[in-house]
Amino acid sequence: MFGLGKIRLRGVDKKYICDDEHAEDYKSAPAIGRVRFGSLCFYYRDLGVKYYVPYNYIERAFIRISETKPDDSPAIYYYRLILVHAGKEFANLIFNKEKEADDALSKLSECAPDMAVGYVPPPGGRKPSFR
Repeated sequence: MFGLGKIRLRGVDKKYICDDEHAEDYKSAPAIGRVRFGSLCFYYRDLGVKYYVPYNYIERAFIRISETKPDDSPAIYYYRLILVHAGKEFANLIFNKEKEADDALSKLSECAPDMAVGYVPPPGGRKPSFR
């Protein structure tokens, strides 16, 4: 009645889709952490929302390592898979283990062979601000 139980996927254009083809692709896609590699699209979850991204939309991907130093404790590292389109980072997917992030980047580069891999500094050397 209200569409409960159906998979809703949000696209890079901010619109939602609920078609059976993408839902089945999402369900059958192999997963690494919060990301899935379907035959139609790349899928990920972020803040309770499921997103889909066509592989040809992703121009570049790389891993960024973030370090947090709690008081009187060893440092904690987070591994972020960053996806880039048109020179802008549009996805920041956090992994707790380095191997999972490396495996996700490797699998993504297999699924999207035209995608560039690696960090490219922005013009002027400034790190982009997230606002």
